[in-house]
Amino acid sequence: MRQRTASQAAVLLALLSLACCIPHTAMAQEESRPDTLAAADTTSPGNSLVPLPVIFYQPETGLGFGVTASYFIRNSQAEESDVSRQQSSFVAPVAIYTTKKQIIISARTELYPSQGRYRVLGEVAFIKFPTKFWGIGNNTPEALEEDYTPQLFGLSGEFQKEVAPGWYAGVTVRFAYREITEVEEGGLLETGQVPGQDDGSVVGLGLVFARDTRSSTVYPRSGSYHQLRGALYNGFFGSAYDFGVVTLDLRKYFPLFTTHVLAMRGLGIAAPGSPPFDLMPQLGGEELLRGYFAGRFRDRDLLAFQLEYRLPVWWRFGAVGFAAAGQVAHELASFEIGEFHPAAGFGIRFLLSEEEGMNIRADFAWGFDVESSGFYLSFGEAF
Repeated sequence: MRQRTASQAAVLLALLSLACCIPHTAMAQEESRPDTLAAADTTSPGNSLVPLPVIFYQPETGLGFGVTASYFIRNSQAEESDVSRQQSSFVAPVAIYTTKKQIIISARTELYPSQGRYRVLGEVAFIKFPTKFWGIGNNTPEALEEDYTPQLFGLSGEFQKEVAPGWYAGVTVRFAYREITEVEEGGLLETGQVPGQDDGSVVGLGLVFARDTRSSTVYPRSGSYHQLRGALYNGFFGSAYDFGVVTLDLRKYFPLFTTHVLAMRGLGIAAPGSPPFDLMPQLGGEELLRGYFAGRFRDRDLLAFQLEYRLPVWWRFGAVGFAAAGQVAHELASFEIGEFHPAAGFGIRFLLSEEEGMNIRADFAWGFDVESSGFYLSFGEAF
């Protein structure tokens, strides 16, 4: 993977500094980020419509660009101390095209009625995403790299209720029709031996439990976010594939020296049954194990750890240093201490909104055991 030159990165950062924040669209991943990215002025009364450009860069996408129009819904009954001040409801359609001919069209909503005691999340999306595949397993060689193009139409919804201060419980539902439109001649996917090669629907129901004590959902400086999520995909619901997904996501934020933050994350995912290869837990990408191509390693189970140190530098500029390690396995008993893939890097931040703490993020990262690297330019923190 090639990194962008410093001059190219500077141009992109200059363009991005003209924009406000946008909801970050997850790209064909099973679990979406819990963060609410809302940078409009929360002190302004009434609702607001904010049209925005979208510009980003990742090794998996190249340069991506598009448009969105976020409609922010204010809660006029929220009090100064109310958690809903940190959670502005919004509805946001987005259309994105990348230099690698990837297409993402979606509409996402996050609603927080009753002063944030309820959370209603939903998304409809069409995604055509040419990408790469190296086989299944924790030690797949570079020689197996092949190109393929998945296409997906999906609907998802989630309803959560605050059952105690900071504690949430809810239900989720997901429908997706997925197909593989192109595979590389002579590649592993052409053999038909990979689970999920055939087109079909994926339908599932699930439960989610979370504890959220973060000081902010956009840029946490203290507190924690712990989430346990489980979903079952089964032919009884109309799914062409039978499998389950259980995710444990643990995040902790430590304030240091008043303005510094130490952020830690541990993530475990188990997908028993026969999940299609493109919906298996995956390492790599701009959120998990930066420095490795998204999906570089995939299997039924995943374990990953991330550590970040965030600090201000000058004016609106900040810096971040981070390290991570991750591993996938076919079963939980197969995890081994010496089989983790290490990664590390550093980043530059530019603060867009002082009230919300929303940053433009530029990260340089390296994956050490397969000699890969990546440059990432986007909004918000990795976690």
